[in-house]
Amino acid sequence: MTSTRRQFAQAAAGLAGWRAAAAEERYQLGCQTLPYRAQPLARALEGIRKAGYRYVMPNHSHAGKPAFSPALDAAGRASLRRQIGDAGLAPFMSFVGLTADIRKPEGLDTYMKELDLCAEFGIRTVVGIGPWYYDKFPTVPKRARDWEIETREFYAAQEKGVRRAEQLGITIAVKPHTGITANAKACLEVVRRIVSDRFQICWDAGNVSFYEGIHPDPDLPDLAPHVKAVCIKDHKGMRAEANFPTPGEGQVDHDLMFRILFSAGFRYPIAVERVDGTDDASKMDPDLIDRRIAAARNFLVPILDKYASKAGARS
Repeated sequence: MTSTRRQFAQAAAGLAGWRAAAAEERYQLGCQTLPYRAQPLARALEGIRKAGYRYVMPNHSHAGKPAFSPALDAAGRASLRRQIGDAGLAPFMSFVGLTADIRKPEGLDTYMKELDLCAEFGIRTVVGIGPWYYDKFPTVPKRARDWEIETREFYAAQEKGVRRAEQLGITIAVKPHTGITANAKACLEVVRRIVSDRFQICWDAGNVSFYEGIHPDPDLPDLAPHVKAVCIKDHKGMRAEANFPTPGEGQVDHDLMFRILFSAGFRYPIAVERVDGTDDASKMDPDLIDRRIAAARNFLVPILDKYASKAGARS
């Protein structure tokens, strides 16, 4: 009898594990190396894998040196590819356009090289931002006529970036970051302005809460079909209050967010971005980062499993 019960328990546990694994295959949950940016990249990869993640979004620099950057030569790229593989991780997203102004010729050139680098590493989703809306955040926006010029120049340059992304099979997903992508309603106008399957939205509810004071965004259900990536960032406090706690400890309703996204057919990359709370992110102890990104994963997986499983049952 004891043996039978033990076998039954083992079988049940195995079935539960299989179901969890099957559910997770319907989404890709990874972690950015950004929280470890003051540490060598190797330390970031170690912490991310130890926390249970299988996917990684490499930051462009670590410990003041280029890490995932077009500046890497062939040997450096080969070394990076081995380093990521040896850590048991797969690169699945990257930022694009954060290190240079895409409106300027040299910035657009860097943008194109970053897209090429991502294609070389098999990354098919990149996360970008629009132009910065403020002369002094959060109270002094740019002069209207200057903002109109900057926006027009951005769209002209972004069109060129989208054409390259189409050639490479990469999706550019811009995320909320004030201005033209301030919230879901604004993001809808962006994807209507540049119409391409390779130009979509990366949702970042923490940014919408921090920059705009909106949580949850009432227009997310309308935008959801265009959301092809998510950056996970929680936020606590009023607008412009710099407090980004471990996901699940702030005011972002992740359960509601993923219920909306999966109901719209979401099957795309998700990356944990910040866990610093009110700490100085550039001075955090890496062991503390390890614990916080592990806590973030433990919080997110049950939510993702729940809605991925429901979405799978409907498909």
